[in-house]
Amino acid sequence: MIGALTYASVAVLLGWVVYALTGLFASVPVALVAGALVGALTVLVFRDTIAIRGFVALLGPIGIVLPLLALRHAAAGAGVPIVPFGTVELLIFVTLYMGFIATSMGVIPVDLYRYGYAPIPVAVMVLVLCAYGAITGNLFIPVVAVAGQALWVTGWGSSNWFDHVTHALLVPIIFVVLILRLL
Repeated sequence: MIGALTYASVAVLLGWVVYALTGLFASVPVALVAGALVGALTVLVFRDTIAIRGFVALLGPIGIVLPLLALRHAAAGAGVPIVPFGTVELLIFVTLYMGFIATSMGVIPVDLYRYGYAPIPVAVMVLVLCAYGAITGNLFIPVVAVAGQALWVTGWGSSNWFDHVTHALLVPIIFVVLILRLL
């Protein structure tokens, strides 16, 4: 089942890339259909190829946050009302996340990553993120936190909750979003 979830995530991510590129010259409905078809067919037809396996290895562990961000972006493009992340929120998150990455790599001598293995700290973090989402009205954050916890509890994928709800690609993604807001 983990393989099915991974391939579904890959299909969503590849579909999102096609949707974003197709959206440069086609309407949103056409781009959405093209993205969904190409993403699904690519994974179904080329699942056991070195290209798809390399994509999985490059992004692994994929977790839940990247596919949900891609789906969120596509939904916003289709006209679904989505609460945007604030600039200050993004700046605070990227600063904290870069610090977290530094601790998990041993650059800062604190091991925060270990809390992602423990049930009580994970439950507290999920509750805090749910409360934050309720206060700000942004449902995306609680959805990611709870979906990541569900995958973590069931043993699908990584044994660390942080691997489900974060990804190193969030840093360049946030920098691109912040730069585009300046333009």
